[in-house]
Order: sequence, then C-alpha cells, then structure tokens
Amino acid sequence: MKELLQDITIYHKNNQSWDRYNLSKVSVRDTSIRNRDTTGVTDVNNATIRIFDIDGYNNIYFVNKDDVIVTLKVDDEIKLAPLTELKSKYGKDNVYQVSSIDKFIFKDSDLKDLQHIKLGAI
Repeated sequence: MKELLQDITIYHKNNQSWDRYNLSKVSVRDTSIRNRDTTGVTDVNNATIRIFDIDGYNNIYFVNKDDVIVTLKVDDEIKLAPLTELKSKYGKDNVYQVSSIDKFIFKDSDLKDLQHIKLGAI
C-alpha cells in the first residue's frame, strides 16, 4: 500500500533560475479519475497536493502557479525546460505543474492540525 504522506520536490521559478525545495510528509492524491463524468471533464487538475508545513510557506520554501512538482525526493538541476526534463526522467505520473494554490490557515488553535497549503496540479 502506498504511504499516505510522502516526499516531494518543488521546482520554483526564481527570475531566470529554478530553486529546488525538498519537502517531507506531504499528501499527494491522483484526482484524474474523478475529473470525468458523463458530460466530460469537470476539473482540470490531475492531482491534489497538501503541504502541512505552513510555517515554511514563503519562508523556507516557495511555490507559485506554474512551478513544477515531482512526487519524489530528487536533486536534479534544471537546465532549460523543467517539465520536459523531469517527465522524461521520472515519468508523467510523477511530475506536475501547479495550477492553483489555496491556503487553509486558521486562527482557531483547535484547527491547527487541519492547516495546510493545497496545490492543484496538472
């Protein structure tokens, strides 16, 4: 059985270079099977990624729309095209492009364990 939480690597575009951040204890769910119903495609995202380290968001690690996520811990340096380079090495099922970012940060201390950054990815 696949682990519920896993390591990922974020490739964040920073001016003309790509910064790499390895994160642990991240939830990655393939949602492509749920994207279709009898009328066709209902959601463009192929994966939902939840990062529970909210203290590190925009402090220790950065992620923006169009950044690239590898659902493994990797150490590749990006030369030109991250999606092409990483998909050719790790396969299309392990490499995604961030399409949306939602922050679930609550002031209520009872909800602290539910806080996370939710990434939609294609």
